[in-house]
Amino acid sequence: MNQFLAQVEKRAFTMANFAVGNRDDALDIVQDSMLALVKNYSGRERAEWRPLFLPFLTTALLTGTDTIGSCPAGN
Repeated sequence: MNQFLAQVEKRAFTMANFAVGNRDDALDIVQDSMLALVKNYSGRERAEWRPLFLPFLTTALLTGTDTIGSCPAGN
């Protein structure tokens, strides 16, 4: 999981920073999205992590970090 998170971190931050326009908020959003993925899906196969991570990040960008932690894929 750590290797996967390291691979998506830069791109996720770039997307979040562009969307919210604030470095600190973008970092919070990416961190919250990553924690939600680990909490809800760390037991899943590696191939599933990317498609599961993107809904967390997208939801956070659209609604803010208050809703992070719910399972967007209906786990």
